[in-house]
Amino acid sequence: MVVQKAINNLKDGPKEDKVAVASGIAVSVVLVLLVAWAIFFFRNIAQNSQNLNLSGGVQGQFNFQSVTQAQQQLQQQYGSSSANSDLQEIQAEAAAGQTGTQQNAPMQIQGQANNQFGTPNSSY
Repeated sequence: MVVQKAINNLKDGPKEDKVAVASGIAVSVVLVLLVAWAIFFFRNIAQNSQNLNLSGGVQGQFNFQSVTQAQQQLQQQYGSSSANSDLQEIQAEAAAGQTGTQQNAPMQIQGQANNQFGTPNSSY
């Protein structure tokens, strides 16, 4: 009876009251669904965390000794060849080229500033 009376009052009432009641019902439904989702979500996480086992599988088969042995073999193979001396020559040439370009940089005349294209800028 009370619910029927409230519905009849809303039917006869202004539009703002109807919108307020509909908004309240919609918000309450969304909150109930959100709480139910959170309960199921966290329950699922709690169950799956107990079943998680990382000790088996590929992680157990990975051997760090084989990696270090392969690294040593590569160092022996490429360290004794002429590739090492070629690399040192390339590094020396690059270092010489860098110092040469730094010495040939144009000097600015005091009192004149060059713009980015190298022409004097007389706007100062």
